[in-house]
Amino acid sequence: MSTHRRARNRTIAPAGAFESFYRAHYGAISRYVARRVPATSHDDVVAKTFVVAWSKFAEIHEPTLPWLYRIASYEVAHERRQLVRHPQDAELNDLDLIDTSPLEDVFDVSRAFSQLSESDAELLRLVYWDDLSRSDVAAVLGTSTNAVNVRVHRAVERLAGALSRLAHVTLITESSPKENP
Repeated sequence: MSTHRRARNRTIAPAGAFESFYRAHYGAISRYVARRVPATSHDDVVAKTFVVAWSKFAEIHEPTLPWLYRIASYEVAHERRQLVRHPQDAELNDLDLIDTSPLEDVFDVSRAFSQLSESDAELLRLVYWDDLSRSDVAAVLGTSTNAVNVRVHRAVERLAGALSRLAHVTLITESSPKENP
């Protein structure tokens, strides 16, 4: 007997396969979504991601985490379109901050990061926060690994430039004479 059955022209995955996939990747998808949507939308976006994954699970030869990230990226984009009329504050959800970094440095990085384009910011999140390999990022974004390598290099340069500009502005502000009232 085959591990897959056909029902109404749909392939059904072996029992427990999706549950194992879900358990293995729920945490990663939850963190991915938490960094991209407000906390009030988190549970809905994660749930929608797994509903779509479940509906397509048996059709995919080998479902992977990058495949799931791609689904999540569409759900995040859909949620952002829904929230476009409401102002959003940038949140640093799910960052593991160590107390060896001064809080001012963390704020500087956050400010510099917010100056990046959304595509640069998303690329850096996938590589450095979600800890995906360059080939996995390529799968999520639907591009080549070489293109990802070039884009990461350029995005890091732009982030460094934004940090440098912020440091320069801070130096000027701190060194300028204060006027007496």
